[in-house]
Amino acid sequence: MKALLAAVLCLCTLAAFSDCVTVQVGKFSFPLESVKKLKDFMDNSVTGNPYLLNVRSASLCAISDIPKEFLDLCATPDADQIFEELKPIARSPELCEICAFAACAGC
Repeated sequence: MKALLAAVLCLCTLAAFSDCVTVQVGKFSFPLESVKKLKDFMDNSVTGNPYLLNVRSASLCAISDIPKEFLDLCATPDADQIFEELKPIARSPELCEICAFAACAGC
């Protein structure tokens, strides 16, 4: 019972701090919450197949509901590459909350 309580407390703490986590890719910095939302857009942007190797920025940037933090990225020529670098973080954001990705930084 104590282990379950400790696990729940740990998860709640991680959830509380996830608002403070940022993801740095190149010169761009994004809140982790926005990167989490990006996963849904990535899954649906290219024929609905989440396992495609390349995420095309043109299809992501054409979505009107994309988080506003990505609009500056959409205007750059290396957007495809940066979206590809964000893809593993978007797919497993819990690893970013414990800083397993080098691109992630806490509060």
